Amino acid sequence: MSIHLGAGEFAGATSIAQSPGCQPGAFAQIPAPRQTLYSPVWDHLDQRLHAPDVTSRPLLIVLTSLAAEGCPQLALQLARNWQQQGLSVELLCLQDQPTDLRPEFEALGIPIHNFELGSSLLRYPRLTWLSYRLCRRLRPQAVLSFPLGWHSCIAIGARAAGVRRVCAHVGNLPPVWTGSAFAKFKLLVQLGRPFTDRLFCCSHYIRAATVRDFGVSQRETRTVYNACDLERFAVVQQTANNSQLPRLGVVGRLDDNRDYPTLIRAVAILQVQGICVSVQIIGEGRGRPLLEALISRLNLSDQVHLLGMRRDIPLLLSQLDIFVWPAFHLEGFGIALAEAMAAGVPIVATDVGACREVLDDGRCGLLVKPNSAEALADGIRQVLAAPEAARQRSASARQRALRLFSVAAMAQAYGEELGMFDAFMHRAMPETP
Repeated sequence: MSIHLGAGEFAGATSIAQSPGCQPGAFAQIPAPRQTLYSPVWDHLDQRLHAPDVTSRPLLIVLTSLAAEGCPQLALQLARNWQQQGLSVELLCLQDQPTDLRPEFEALGIPIHNFELGSSLLRYPRLTWLSYRLCRRLRPQAVLSFPLGWHSCIAIGARAAGVRRVCAHVGNLPPVWTGSAFAKFKLLVQLGRPFTDRLFCCSHYIRAATVRDFGVSQRETRTVYNACDLERFAVVQQTANNSQLPRLGVVGRLDDNRDYPTLIRAVAILQVQGICVSVQIIGEGRGRPLLEALISRLNLSDQVHLLGMRRDIPLLLSQLDIFVWPAFHLEGFGIALAEAMAAGVPIVATDVGACREVLDDGRCGLLVKPNSAEALADGIRQVLAAPEAARQRSASARQRALRLFSVAAMAQAYGEELGMFDAFMHRAMPETP
């Protein structure tokens, strides 16, 4: 269950819900003032931040929604890992819908809070105020914000409430092509700089873009690769495809972040060339009607199947002959790509964004020209024609995923910046006799 904070609560009501070593952040090095008018405030915050009950305080994770996509999946993995380490985790969602992953979070007993922000310009100060009130009540030891931009309002409210560490996640390429919209986005990032300890960038590609386009310093950022539940995917053995057609698949929400139309057109090209394949597109989203119309128009209803949201992804991946990743240039990592690597499925991906980095310059999967149905069809044909080379790339991909994309490594890196291990040390220290 969760109770929302809306415009009525903005006036003052509280919400109740279910509840490698790094340098300090660029602004974490600013010392507290000497004896000034504000000295009593700093002293009060210092006492609160170092109170002996610090380990009992929750970690607050902020999400836009509970959609079955990248950031909520990461938050779920982090929450599960931190709970196993004895930490309390609570969740804040800025939107009510979609709620795909709510059952998973509720199964962990994680309290879920919701804010109702509205659509006016007042949503920015409202988010700051509601964040302040929530953090005053929960007194979290740290806040991790997945929405970038919004994180600045959350960070200001959290800092005012005495939260010691605030970090944010950068998942995709900054939308520099949007002109004035990006200018507002950049302004929000700049506003949050004094209140944010670190920006976690999910790849070196995204870190470079963050420094270049947002105007932040290198030391304000840290590359931490996204992760997936490797054991869940690596233990599933590839099963024989009893279908007469090679089986292709892709996992992801049906929205503007994936170039599904190019994949569908590539299937039509292969059919003309005498190569029939079966394609499973796993995921749900607002783009479904457009994809259904394209499939119908190209007479591919018997070959291309929209499976919707599924929870048996490891099993579905194990039945694929090829995992296809038709990404756009804003791709920051691709968690489903890492899952396919862990599952040992041959991969064909567009050479955009961080795909080359994740696939180790093509050693772990075949890279093809983006936005080209012909190039994608050619890549699929190459993999089908050379299964031994595909198996070698798949073996390298599995090893790379197991080495770099574990939840434990991601949780460790995030925990270092969020100050979790300071709390562990405090808890482990023996009492003075």
